[in-house]
Amino acid sequence: MKQRIIENINKPDNLEKLYRDNKQDFSKSFDEISDDYNSDLVKFWKIRLAPDTETEYKGFFKLDLLVVIVLSLITGLLVKLPVIFSQIHGDSFYTRDLAIIVFNGIILYTFWQNRIFDKKRILIYGLIILILLLFVNLLPDKKSDSVNLVFIHTPLFLWCLFGFSFVSFDYKNTAKRIEFIRFNGELLIMTGLILIAGGLLTGITLGLFSAIKMNIEKFYLEYVVILGSVASPIVSSYLIQLYPNITSKIAPVIARVFTPLVLITLAVYLVSWIFSKSKILEDRDLLILFNVMLLAVMAIIVFSVSELDKLKEKNINVFILFLLAALAIVINSIALIAIISRVANGLTPNRTVVLVSNILIFVNLILIAKNLYKSYFKRNQLDSVEQTVAKYLTIYAVWTIIVIFILPFVFGLK
Repeated sequence: MKQRIIENINKPDNLEKLYRDNKQDFSKSFDEISDDYNSDLVKFWKIRLAPDTETEYKGFFKLDLLVVIVLSLITGLLVKLPVIFSQIHGDSFYTRDLAIIVFNGIILYTFWQNRIFDKKRILIYGLIILILLLFVNLLPDKKSDSVNLVFIHTPLFLWCLFGFSFVSFDYKNTAKRIEFIRFNGELLIMTGLILIAGGLLTGITLGLFSAIKMNIEKFYLEYVVILGSVASPIVSSYLIQLYPNITSKIAPVIARVFTPLVLITLAVYLVSWIFSKSKILEDRDLLILFNVMLLAVMAIIVFSVSELDKLKEKNINVFILFLLAALAIVINSIALIAIISRVANGLTPNRTVVLVSNILIFVNLILIAKNLYKSYFKRNQLDSVEQTVAKYLTIYAVWTIIVIFILPFVFGLK
């Protein structure tokens, strides 16, 4: 949207059409670029958009804050259920239900944020959460790789539901998917800042009370810290809505700073790996960690792309991103060979999930690298990188559903 506004900055008819197509996105994007232009048309749009923004904040600020407080308290109360009811086994409860409780809080706030009050959609979401709750809690309590994979992938499934609510169930809209991916970076950064600030406050508070010989550590950690931790994503989402211009600029900047550092780290790691005598790829947990690392690389690429000059030819930053994607492909290829060699000894739940996940990530990285290579030589091609990631989300979502609801029974819950 920002790029389309810039291209039509002196065309009143086109600006009006963009505004009517997506008022919220237009208002946010126009506010980010308006200071760079000083025409009468831009001044007119500043005046036109200002009352809308003021009305929105005045009308919903207090109510939004109340919803944040209520959802945070409910989320914190649900997390403390094992303490309230001694019959609930803590370890099993947190393994199965913690992700559902935390994600449910932020999803419900997203419903409120997007003003999704349609009874049908709310009912569908409620049924999905109920089915998921029953499913994960009825799984046998035994050492089982297929069952553990369900618990590992449950947060990913909930993240997909979070995405559905963020795009207001308009899952076919690629632009909204891209916005959701960017929002995750902003949410992660804001949540991290809140947790860091909370950690400092905790240290100061405990120190002050210990100085007057009062031991509040147990109570503070079990109630205040836990409540603050589970509520932080909800509060972060609220703050991002309240201060969009601040958070929307942090994620791309951090991504651009860390991109060359990640590139150097992966290059050094690859060389060290080649000369290492240890059979490092026989470690199952490390192979899973590889997938997480590769997904992180894709996230860095997406966040970096959103801040690049899309009209500049042979952008060196695009070339750095291409090298990062290419290096990730090389590492993924080696990991894939190791996984296939393990699969030759027989399929297990873990081997199946790691193999398919690695193949999906491998294909996604190839598509991203291909688009980045084209973008280096042809301007206005960077949008294709974000679109590739956005469209590929459907494949990840389908695979997550298969791992949770089908794979355990294929392997007999073993």
